[in-house]
Order: sequence, then C-alpha cells, then structure tokens
Amino acid sequence: MNEIQIAGTIIGGIAGFFIGKFFSKRTGGVCPLLCNPKISTIYFALLGYLFTSY
Repeated sequence: MNEIQIAGTIIGGIAGFFIGKFFSKRTGGVCPLLCNPKISTIYFALLGYLFTSY
C-alpha cells in the first residue's frame, strides 16, 4: 500500500463513520449497511481503498 491508498482508506473510514452516525439517528436503523456505524466504517474504508488503487 502506498500513501495514497492509506489516505483513501482513512478518509473513507472517517466518512463512513459519520455517515453511519447520521443515518442511524435519521432513519431509525432501516438499512443495516448505512445505519450501523461499525459496518459503514468498514464498507466506506474499503471503498476508499478501491477508489485510490489503480
């Protein structure tokens, strides 16, 4: 992993955590992928890694 992939993973994880916190309060836990901060952190960290890998 290079520096760009590490940064993408960290930024994606942070964004996923805040998205999970936001949606869990707003929607009442309807979507388990976005409403659970633990799952959304892992999911968006993986997306951040995939977007920055070429």
